[in-house]
Amino acid sequence: MASPSQPHTHPELIYTPPPSTTAPPALTGSANISIREYIYFLPYPLPKGTPVPYTPGLPDTNPLNLPPHPFEPTSTLVLTSPRKTFVDLRYRKPVATNESPLPNHGERERLEWGFAGTSSSSLAEGGRHEKYGEFGHSTWTHWLDSRYPVEHPNIPVDEGDMYALSPSLFLEHGHAFHPHLDRVAGHEELWRSVGALSTNADGSKVCVVLRYHDVEEGIRGVVIRTGQFCQGILMHGLVATTERWEFDVEGKEEGGVGEETWKRTARTGDLFLPCSVTFRPEVVQLGGRVRYGGFEWVVEEAWEWK
Repeated sequence: MASPSQPHTHPELIYTPPPSTTAPPALTGSANISIREYIYFLPYPLPKGTPVPYTPGLPDTNPLNLPPHPFEPTSTLVLTSPRKTFVDLRYRKPVATNESPLPNHGERERLEWGFAGTSSSSLAEGGRHEKYGEFGHSTWTHWLDSRYPVEHPNIPVDEGDMYALSPSLFLEHGHAFHPHLDRVAGHEELWRSVGALSTNADGSKVCVVLRYHDVEEGIRGVVIRTGQFCQGILMHGLVATTERWEFDVEGKEEGGVGEETWKRTARTGDLFLPCSVTFRPEVVQLGGRVRYGGFEWVVEEAWEWK
């Protein structure tokens, strides 16, 4: 196969449809787009009697005398498919005036964290809050993670309780080891759900998932396009390549569609990700294969709905 250490900037993409064409599956769940508004660190374990969630009470209610305002040091976007496959990419915001808002020239140091896998949710134990009503417990299983080598058997469990603050705002309360703090800490993250948009003339919405896995070479990759966003991550060992794309709604001419209306807004690393295939869902079918060089990605999900 082609060496994964060599960049694939303009490869010849070859799409092979599945052996037999079948009708697309019925939509079994909701695709989701989530943007993180802030992260806030808390002591772990929390002192007895600490209000949970904690951050909605700030700055007026702050019994632990912590910083009065949450903050967001990254640009974090999560795309989730109807079958709960997700790609979560977190890029560091610029710290110098000459840095671009997002990395787009391979700057590996600007990737704060990237991971992909599957999520699940259930009603939390004792899951009813006096103010926010029923709340759930969510788990994100990392199939690949930029902080761990591919095939690593002990990636920590990623989970938290989810409180609905409004129809589009969800607060995650949990704890984890945070590398920049070098310790286990509690955290609260506020997530904003964004509706998927149509990018075609007939008004339908699309979600496509591509997956790559080479056990022998230690390479894994996932690309997800949900509505107007696409994200991908490809890992070889401990080296990650990531991309984020967004459909340019304002730049779209009346009735016009095509790759020219998609803009790459972020990139780290130097490998090739086949994000552009997802921009043409009319030719992508479930079970199809996308090849370039020695890489072959499988179309794992392909959805379209109004």
